[in-house]
Amino acid sequence: MPQSTKEALAYLLIVPAILAMTASVVCADPLVLAAADTWPTAYLLAGKPTGMLVDLVTEAFRRAGDSVEVELMPWARCLREAETGDVDGVFSSFKLPERQRFLAFSKEALTKQVIVFLARSESTLSFNGDLAAMRDVKIGVISGASYGEKFDSAVKDEVLRNVEQTNSIESNLQKLVFGRVDLIPSYRNVVLDTARRLQLLAQIREMSPPIESVPTYLAFTKARDLSKPSDDFDEAIASMKQDGTYDRIIGRYLR
Repeated sequence: MPQSTKEALAYLLIVPAILAMTASVVCADPLVLAAADTWPTAYLLAGKPTGMLVDLVTEAFRRAGDSVEVELMPWARCLREAETGDVDGVFSSFKLPERQRFLAFSKEALTKQVIVFLARSESTLSFNGDLAAMRDVKIGVISGASYGEKFDSAVKDEVLRNVEQTNSIESNLQKLVFGRVDLIPSYRNVVLDTARRLQLLAQIREMSPPIESVPTYLAFTKARDLSKPSDDFDEAIASMKQDGTYDRIIGRYLR
């Protein structure tokens, strides 16, 4: 067979392989990540997910060369869909033993949540850091949410015995303002921003000291191997913390 013919045949074999490889990259499915629909961390603006944590996660994966789609839903559903593998991951989550059964957590923390109690502005309740002193106080929580190991253990061990669940931070704030519960625990930045948006800020007050300050993470479903995007995220978010991008994004939302 002439050399020119061999080269032509080789070309015909190589080009389709290259095209197939390129197509696989271009057409690779984006990562689907779920987050709770909460201001200022993850919310819809003009029909598009945005917010502090959305910006952090999407910038990290942009640097890693991975495409990502964010879906907003109640937190309890976020966890269910991660457990079943209907989504690739969730953010941001506390690293709890019961969640580690079905979630693989990033090594780098996504953020740190300061968890505080909120009361009505006219309430005479006080908090000195001892949850047992709140044993019989009516407390509102969001279904499926964690408020740190300290609070969660107090509920599980019935140190806190009068806890009512609801589906969102908005409804929890409204229950507080209307007197249906006496206290709510929440992530400080989230609850104050939400109260400001709902024009409820003057009707609530933050109690001191905080309940706990806890790091939170991007976590991937264990229904399939997602160690590569997890490693990509860790490398990218570390570089963002190093070069100042992380603080700039946070600063846009927490002024």
